[in-house]
Formats: sequence, structure tokens, C-alpha cells
Amino acid sequence: MTKTLIIMSHPDVAQSSSQQFLLAAINGEEQVSIRHLESILAKQEDNHFDKTLERAFLQEADRIILQFPFYWYQCPSVMKQWMDEVLTLNLSQKDKKKELGIVVTVGAKRNRYTAGGSVGFGIEELLRPYQALANQLGWNYQTPFVIYQFQYLSESKKQQLLVDYLYYLENGSQQFNEKEQWMLDRMEYYENTHTQQVREWIVELKQEREELVMMLSEMGNEADGF
Repeated sequence: MTKTLIIMSHPDVAQSSSQQFLLAAINGEEQVSIRHLESILAKQEDNHFDKTLERAFLQEADRIILQFPFYWYQCPSVMKQWMDEVLTLNLSQKDKKKELGIVVTVGAKRNRYTAGGSVGFGIEELLRPYQALANQLGWNYQTPFVIYQFQYLSESKKQQLLVDYLYYLENGSQQFNEKEQWMLDRMEYYENTHTQQVREWIVELKQEREELVMMLSEMGNEADGF
């Protein structure tokens, strides 16, 4: 199975509802490991990362996810320090390309990050340096996974987010066509109440989508009769 390494940066992760939600989502995922940079750095007497150790984690992973809140259109300073101290061109591998994904939380509304919005740029444009980083390292860059205004999401939206996030960690930014079935298959391994609720919701969502497709097909057939 694909090994995913999450490099997470957040100055106060315990108080972050979005990060706590994401951490809970991956609880028990054996193929996913996390490196919380602020916690790691706090244990270093010289206030620098252990390059050898951090690079070893990177070498073991198939997919690397940089996960952070968007602060003034950038990652937190600790993640920038980690990149400056740890990343090297020697991390590129000719036999098998790693994947680099970005999971970013944004406090503003989605429509601010459009050509006509107050920011004036799309989120993918602002995250372009990470694509350049992936290109330099010879890694495959994945379309960023962006979470807008988590604190205002409804329960159903959070359930959808849980599915999308887990799918992204395991499959990158591939098409989500088989996402529901993928999640249902994975749920067979779990039996706790929370995942059962998510499973029931996915089944309901899938049924609604199939009904909608059937309805649109029938409408198309009726239109052909005119």
C-alpha cells in the first residue's frame, strides 16, 4: 500500500478545530504518519531540525502531504524553516517518483480567491511555488486540497470533507468517480459508531446521485421525442 507522510505545521494545533478534525479522520490509518513540525522543533535544543531523521521519513514515504493554514498567502514560518533545512535535490528518486500534495485551510470565503475577488488570484496560483518545488525535486505534484471556512461547514459538509480528505491522502488528486465505493470498501474494516454513520451517509448520497442520473436520462429521452 501507498505510504503517506503528512508534514503538518500549525502553531496551536490543539486549539484548531479544522486540524483536530483532520487528525481524528486519520486516527488508526496504518499507512499514514504525521510529523507536527512545531512539536518536533520544540524538542530540539538548537532550534533546528534533525536533517538526517527528517530526510529518512521522506525517503520512506510514497506520498508527501504538506498540511497547513494559509497565513498571508504563505505557509507558517516553521514549515518554511523545515523546507530550508531539510529539503535537498538528493531526495529525488529516478526509479519511482514520489507525490507531493498540499492540504491547506483558508479562513476566507472561496469567492475571494477568484479573478474578480478581493485577493485577485486563485488559490492554485498562490500555491504555485509548491508545484515548482515538486518539479525541482522530480516529484509528481497533486492538485491542492483546499478547505475554506471549516468553522462554518454543516455536519453533512464535514462528512463529505472526511471522505474527500481520506481519499486524497490515499489516492492524490485522481478523479473522484469511484470515491463512494472506495470509502464503502474501506469502512468494512471499521466497526465504530462514527464510521457507521459516515457509511450510511455515503450510501444515501450514492443512491441520490443514481436517482438524479436516472432522472436526467429520462428527461433527455423525452426531449428526443419532440
